[in-house]
Order: sequence, then structure tokens, then C-alpha cells
Amino acid sequence: MKNVLPELLRDRPEAERQRWARWVLGSHSDQFLPEMHAAVEELNKSDPITAGSPVLNPGSAAKDVVVIACQRGKHCVVMDQPLPCRVVLFDWTGEGIEEGSNPYGFEIISVATECKGHLMEEAWRQLPAPPPGHYMGFIDDDVLLRSSDIQTLLATARIYNLSAAQPAVTFSSSLCQEYGWLRQRVGCCLHRVPIIEIMAPFLRRDLLDLSMPFLQGIRSGYGLDRFAIPLCASHLNIWRFAAIDCTPLTHVRAFSSLEKRFSNGLLSKEEEMLVRQRLMKAMGFSMNQALHADLEESLT
Repeated sequence: MKNVLPELLRDRPEAERQRWARWVLGSHSDQFLPEMHAAVEELNKSDPITAGSPVLNPGSAAKDVVVIACQRGKHCVVMDQPLPCRVVLFDWTGEGIEEGSNPYGFEIISVATECKGHLMEEAWRQLPAPPPGHYMGFIDDDVLLRSSDIQTLLATARIYNLSAAQPAVTFSSSLCQEYGWLRQRVGCCLHRVPIIEIMAPFLRRDLLDLSMPFLQGIRSGYGLDRFAIPLCASHLNIWRFAAIDCTPLTHVRAFSSLEKRFSNGLLSKEEEMLVRQRLMKAMGFSMNQALHADLEESLT
């Protein structure tokens, strides 16, 4: 089935469009992340991330969805309190969970998936989307986090009107070195960030609706977090992302998908290039048509 992409930023000032085009098609995917960080710091002057408002029943809502990736039931989310939202264990092996690995009676999906992007696309396809104003989270099986942290994160997202959030990253996690702005800030509740990393994103329904079409067929998920989600948020005027410092995560396993060639024949960096090409098309910019066609053809 042909992927129908939404149009993005078509009616915006050309300077804004050109800035995003430069960011999306940088010579490598990290090139403009410092510039994007500077851009959200500038946004923070007029729209401070620490300006919140009281809400009814802060925390997770019954129709929020939290998807916990697991290997036959094995994951790192510590259930120190019940969550009043929908929780789904997603067994990425497709072999089913081991006996006794679901003591809380969570809903189970068991589908063989190759990496995080594949898992997110499959969960988005199989599960009813949360209602407007609600959130959907996707937690890797190697992310150490407490259920009480998830409750606090979703409360914080609502109080501070965030379109996307993630737990801040502890100093012992590898991403703490790679993306310093995701690092936990001691004594803070939250801080503004340009991207939400794909290991534990919590995304509001409006942002999910616009960004998920760019993930179609992408196994790794590369390009979704660094480019598609921020660009879609900017299009909706909701580029208000935060790392939640009071709910830090620890990444317990070394990253391993960079050099993997997936069943679609593409490496993760080639998948990322396809997402970037799709975003350029969505913005109405010229691109390498032959490269785009070759990459899309790989998915079929």
C-alpha cells in the first residue's frame, strides 16, 4: 500500500522552511542537533518549559497507552505501583511470553519485530490510538524505570503541556555522553530538549497522528526521533519537548542496531535517509528522486 505523507510547513515563511530543510538534509544526522538545541533554547525565552498549570487528576489517564517492549516477558520496568492506564507488554520475539512473566495481567502482543521502529509501527497498527490529549509511550526492554516514574512523567507532561516527553538519562547511560542535553539535571523537574530519543518516548496523540506515517516500513526507527517528530511538532506549533529530570531512566544494554541490515535490505542509516527524503518531500522541496525511489522500492 502506498504511503500517503502529510504536507508540512508549506505555508510558513521561507526562512523557516529553509532552516528545517538544512537541518533535515545535513551531511550527517547529528550535524545540526546543536543548532536545533539552540533553537529550542530561544523558544524557551518566550514560552518557558517550566511554566505549567494545575490540571485535574495529574498522572496517567485511563486511556493513555504504555507499551513495554519485552523479550518473552523480560523487561526492566519495575512495577512499584499500579498504573491506571492501559499497559501492553510487546514481546518482540513473536514466541509468546514465558509462564509467570505477566503477574499483573497486562495485555500482550507477541509479534516478531526487528527493531524499535518496527515495534512502534506494529503497536500503532494493532492498538486503538489514545483519544486526543492523551499519550502513548514506547519503552525499550533495556530501560530501567519504575512505574511510579511513568505516573509522574505523564503528570508532568500534562501540567507543563508537553507534546512529547521522555525520562532524563542517568550519568551511567551511554546516551548521557552522546546527547548531553538529555542528561539528568539534579534538582530540576524538567528541562527543554530539541528531540525525544526513541528508547522511551511518550508522545501526545496529535503528534503521533502527524509523525507516524513517516515511520512506515522503517525497521530501526532511525530518523523518526531526530527529524520527523520535531518537524511535525514545529508544523503543529507544539515543539514543546522535555526530558523529565525527576523520573530518570538507566539504559542497561549497549546500543547495537547501527550496523544491522534489516529484512528490507537497508541499514539503519539508509532507513534514516529515507525518512529524511520523505520529510523533504512533505515540505515540498526538491530531493534526489532516484535515491528516494530506490529506498522506497526496498520496502516493497
